[in-house]
Amino acid sequence: RTAAVDMLRLLAITPLALAADVADVATAAAVAAADPFGQHCRCVPATDGTLPPCWTEADWDGLNRSVGGRLIGRDSLLLPSETTGNSSLLTDFDYLTSQPGFTFWRGYSGRWDQRTARSEYAVLAENAADIQAAVRFAALHRLRLVVKGTGHSFQGKSSAAGSLLLWTHRLRDTQWHERLEVCGKEYEHPVVVAAGSQFSQTHEEANQRGRMEMAGLCPSVGFSGFASGGGHGIFSRSYGTGASSIIQAEVVLANGSLVLATPCNEFADLLRAVRGGGGGTFGVIVSLTYRTFEQPRSVGTIQAQMAVSDLTEMSLVTQEFLNSLRENVMSKGMLQHLGGNLVLQPLLKRITLRMAYVGISSSECAALFSNMTNHMKVDCVPAKSWIDVAVLNKTQLGSMANGRWLSFMNRYFTESVFDTEQSTATFSNGIKRIFELNPRRLEGEHSQLHIMLHWGLSGASDTALQNFTHTSMNPAVAESVGVIMWERMLPDTFFLAGKEESQSTHAQMQEDEARTLAWTDQFLGEGAGSNLNIAGFSGPGWQRRFWGSNYPFLLQAKDKYDPQGLFFCSNCVGSDRWTSDGNCRMPLV
Repeated sequence: RTAAVDMLRLLAITPLALAADVADVATAAAVAAADPFGQHCRCVPATDGTLPPCWTEADWDGLNRSVGGRLIGRDSLLLPSETTGNSSLLTDFDYLTSQPGFTFWRGYSGRWDQRTARSEYAVLAENAADIQAAVRFAALHRLRLVVKGTGHSFQGKSSAAGSLLLWTHRLRDTQWHERLEVCGKEYEHPVVVAAGSQFSQTHEEANQRGRMEMAGLCPSVGFSGFASGGGHGIFSRSYGTGASSIIQAEVVLANGSLVLATPCNEFADLLRAVRGGGGGTFGVIVSLTYRTFEQPRSVGTIQAQMAVSDLTEMSLVTQEFLNSLRENVMSKGMLQHLGGNLVLQPLLKRITLRMAYVGISSSECAALFSNMTNHMKVDCVPAKSWIDVAVLNKTQLGSMANGRWLSFMNRYFTESVFDTEQSTATFSNGIKRIFELNPRRLEGEHSQLHIMLHWGLSGASDTALQNFTHTSMNPAVAESVGVIMWERMLPDTFFLAGKEESQSTHAQMQEDEARTLAWTDQFLGEGAGSNLNIAGFSGPGWQRRFWGSNYPFLLQAKDKYDPQGLFFCSNCVGSDRWTSDGNCRMPLV
């Protein structure tokens, strides 16, 4: 009994909070006894399938009853290739995010693979009570817990072998308010989005009400992961980030309690942590109360494309674009009206400009880009709705779904890139070098680099900058023009042809990635930050790159709300205290 009490104290759970499914203190005693040497490891099945001594099938039966029969086992967590013979479904956004065993990507070469990162059990949560029961059960039995809404993480944060998966995708309710007062401040037409809500769902609801919400380009992404990871949309310079759009948050903590975090209550620090500190880290988000904005009167696309013969020409055109951006846009204070990216694809021998404008007319946009480059004719095309601009369609993104990442990284860049023609030349040549460091290894792989001009807030509106100060995102975002985002992938068609990478290819890819990261730090500076939501495996110093001076605050919040580290994910706050698989605490030094 003493061991049981110690275990409950260790987990910061009161007996009353445990609820009926975990009320037996004898179970707690067994869990405590399962780790007699204090190694602080989680309980996961052995490689031969043998169950650890800290749970029994009867325990899982109890959890199943407490969640209304919505617990499923490993054999029901099927992968895309195991559920359908229809190959078109394997790149269908809605299909990929509607199955609990799926992830949007196949994996990341040599890092994680959805085939081997399969959970042992999953709770298909439909309400807050289901989430509470799963969290309490995972804490009591010291399980590896993963939380997944739509499974878009590049690092596979919502996947882990032998884990208990808490799937929040079924929590999809939305509640719209005409007005809502929170902490003495009134918000017009905010929306409460449940943990499983996706952009494709709320965009239409907002549009019907003459409103717009801050969201990303991919329609199948969910609000919880997007906003808690920072969240940039194509209009972020005008309206702010996803994190700054969070008004309040309903969260289940590691002790199983359900709390509402507002800017003025005892959980105000939790709210700030949720605003950019990363999902699946401080608790499980049940719902977010989210700002919306009056629809802009004028929006449109900015389009251009040109062929390039080689990397040298690509670099020259890139420099020309940056010089023109400085002279025609930045010098006039017009950057806040623009978002989007320049896409460099040397394997396809082309450069594509995919941008959008907001709050200015098409003629004003055309004037900004009239002298943009000597090589590309830029068209400013009015759009009927902000949705036509703010969301990429499935044709544009479908080739990426169910692919496997070979390399993925990003770094912020500041206005210093635009200081002189020499600085833009250095930047453009630095990008050229990234392609040179990544020779094509496999037939069918694709690679491209994006100069993302809406992933920074330099030149943003006063409103966007003011709201940003209430987040826990890297302060460097406010001084950044954008990020360079490098990606290298094997598309779904590669695997449908029966191909697979070899172990030697994995090693080569990781060597290419290491060289690329080192080179990027050299030409952008080792202090360059990274965006959390679009990050691969960023190497040492990820704490500073993702959060800058906000990391100590976030670590303090982690220790306060999850002192035993129940919530773990790769490169998340406090994860450096654990082994890379999240199963054992690192020894204290």
